[in-house]
Amino acid sequence: MKFTSERHPGLIVRDLGVRFVDGVADVDAKTAAELRKLPADMGVREAKSESDPPAKARRARTE
Repeated sequence: MKFTSERHPGLIVRDLGVRFVDGVADVDAKTAAELRKLPADMGVREAKSESDPPAKARRARTE
């Protein structure tokens, strides 16, 4: 699985043994589960794969 770190492209998460290179790290499923637990303000996100379908746009509610 790929994860991105836009805020810190050279981020190293020593506890997990993960090093981001140019903002991208490829990790196994166990490590991915741990990366998902990191605080949102670190900017680490799971990368969307190119095979993922685009998200549907939501219609605005009219009241």
